[in-house]
Amino acid sequence: MNAKHLEQIVFIRHVLHQHPELSMQEKFTEAYLYEYIKNNTNLILEERNERWFFAVKKGANPSKRPIAFRADFDAVAIEETCKIPYVSQNPGVGHKCGHDGHSCVLAGLALALSEVTPPQDVYLIFQHAEETGEGGEECAALIEEKNIGQVFAFHNRSGYPRNALVYRRGLTQCASKGLTIAFTGKPAHASQPEDGINPAEAIATLILYAGELVRSDRFTEMVLCSIIHTEIGHKNFGVNASTGEVSMTLRANREDEMNTLEELLRNKAEEMAEEQGLTVEFTISDPFPETRNHDDAIDRVLNQAKKMGLTTIEMPQPWRASEDFGYYTKKTSGAMVYIGNGEDYPMVHTGDYDFCDEIIPTAVDLFYGLAMEE
Repeated sequence: MNAKHLEQIVFIRHVLHQHPELSMQEKFTEAYLYEYIKNNTNLILEERNERWFFAVKKGANPSKRPIAFRADFDAVAIEETCKIPYVSQNPGVGHKCGHDGHSCVLAGLALALSEVTPPQDVYLIFQHAEETGEGGEECAALIEEKNIGQVFAFHNRSGYPRNALVYRRGLTQCASKGLTIAFTGKPAHASQPEDGINPAEAIATLILYAGELVRSDRFTEMVLCSIIHTEIGHKNFGVNASTGEVSMTLRANREDEMNTLEELLRNKAEEMAEEQGLTVEFTISDPFPETRNHDDAIDRVLNQAKKMGLTTIEMPQPWRASEDFGYYTKKTSGAMVYIGNGEDYPMVHTGDYDFCDEIIPTAVDLFYGLAMEE
């Protein structure tokens, strides 16, 4: 990556960092990136649903299946606490996962591809709403539409040496979903609780049951159930609670086992509701598939990393954090890999985190090498 391109990409990364937007709200971000690619490259652009877009660099051999690279560009609801000149201008929202950097790496790749003709068509997918999983599910349809043969993405990783290439074969990020179970009973005066139906016991039982399930021998691989919120009634000391809910994040190495965990929790909730005269409702939020890498795609990445002289580190265990890139690798060969920020670098999803600009050239050059490989 040449110095002029790097200077431009770092500048636009800082602009995006100042204007972070939550999932499904990325109007400024999408428009800014689109206009930059339009005005500074010769790639063909196409916007989809006023939420995301892709850019195409036509290759020398139209019969060869295209290759694709994907980057996300949404932010998270975390207050910025780091002291930087390009601090977030949107209170309570920050680029605390590095998606500003991910998308700017694709912009840098677009600049590089403008100067060459790759062996096949190259698609750059600028994706919205990764943090909720909605973006990946929508954008992955492009894989089949354009008959894309392989797709790649990267995420920055703290806790690893700067610019190291971190990877895992097979499962690399876990499946997850949010599950809310809401009970409705019957109100009563607090002095006569026997006249009402209070869901407190059902909710308490369900929380304990969830813990028993994940510690049981029902599952062959890792499953987790994290209680993230519960609410029972209201703080009115004259009224016996009649409504309540518990929200939990289900997470597993395997989607089928996560779904089994969900089914068991639903069955338990329905059983208690029937026994106690409660009604029960279920809501699913932020579903993410498991992300599994394909060996042929990982082999290509490792071959390119070797050419670049990068340190490569194989992760012994999957990263528990979910990633909607799994929607893509269900449709074609692909790989999600990671580039180290540094062993002591602030962790993502914390107020002190900011994307490490020093890894931009490594990511751009890695993707460029993959795009140009015969």
